[in-house]
Amino acid sequence: MGIDLGSSSIKIIELTKEADRVLLTNYAIAQTKDDAIFNISELKDEEIAKIIVGLIKQAKISSRRASFSLSVEKTFSTVITLPAMPEKELGAAVPYEAQKYVPLPLDEVVLDWSIISVGKNKLPETGAGGATDSISPAGGNVGAGEENVSTIQILLLAVPKEIITRLTKIADLAKLELMALEQEAFSLTRALIGNDKSAYVVVDLGRKSTDLIVVDQGFIKMSHNLDSTSKEIILMELDRIVNIFQMRYNKKVGQCLLAGGRANDKELMEFLNTKLKVPVKVGDPFARVSHSQQVDVFLRELGPQFSVAVGLAMREN
Repeated sequence: MGIDLGSSSIKIIELTKEADRVLLTNYAIAQTKDDAIFNISELKDEEIAKIIVGLIKQAKISSRRASFSLSVEKTFSTVITLPAMPEKELGAAVPYEAQKYVPLPLDEVVLDWSIISVGKNKLPETGAGGATDSISPAGGNVGAGEENVSTIQILLLAVPKEIITRLTKIADLAKLELMALEQEAFSLTRALIGNDKSAYVVVDLGRKSTDLIVVDQGFIKMSHNLDSTSKEIILMELDRIVNIFQMRYNKKVGQCLLAGGRANDKELMEFLNTKLKVPVKVGDPFARVSHSQQVDVFLRELGPQFSVAVGLAMREN
């Protein structure tokens, strides 16, 4: 199962695998109606677990193995650039460098990181310290004048320990085997882009906020959370991060994919298609998932808001 704990809903997707095919076997959703807000942060752990158990029972989901989502808003990720070094030395260098970027004390978070590229890069003239925005320029500890040296790009992720503790407790209360906790940006990338190596910008349109994610070569290069649903602000920030990416990596973003509960908003789609200098379309998280024709109407209408849950369930398939 992939369980997406959103700000206004809880979505569950169950996938199975037969031979080389991934199959949709079940889905469930609990969400508010009209303008009411289903705020998970205001619910007790026991209440969230009870909702999950009720959804599993109602949908007759058989699996008890689940991956949970981590919101972009409550986690931190960025790409940092380091001089090339042996992997053993990276284990010490990454936490040291992380102190410059992570906005919380390192003893309050769990750090995860992965190498996303190795090559010759022109490094900044001075190290960039104190950055807390995941789309701020990548820094380094190399002095001025050192250009075109071997470098390593690292995708850094920091998750507050209190969030991990809470989600682990919720899974335990719901009597689920917790397979993984994953930031939503990674789940979206897996569901909407798969193995495509082109450059995309993904816009996850929630009820209260918006996440912007730039993916290239299958790796998340930039991510940013907006505490806004205004189409004008979304456009302004999209323009900003697309321009930053294109200048930094000398590569154009080929397409904008919409996901989330507001992805089928025709007015927003037309606005972005008219104003944004990148083609825009609604992402299809079920493009790589076999399913019954009986659920085609559901997938067209509600599919985009299950993108994170689909990506989470795909981890084990």
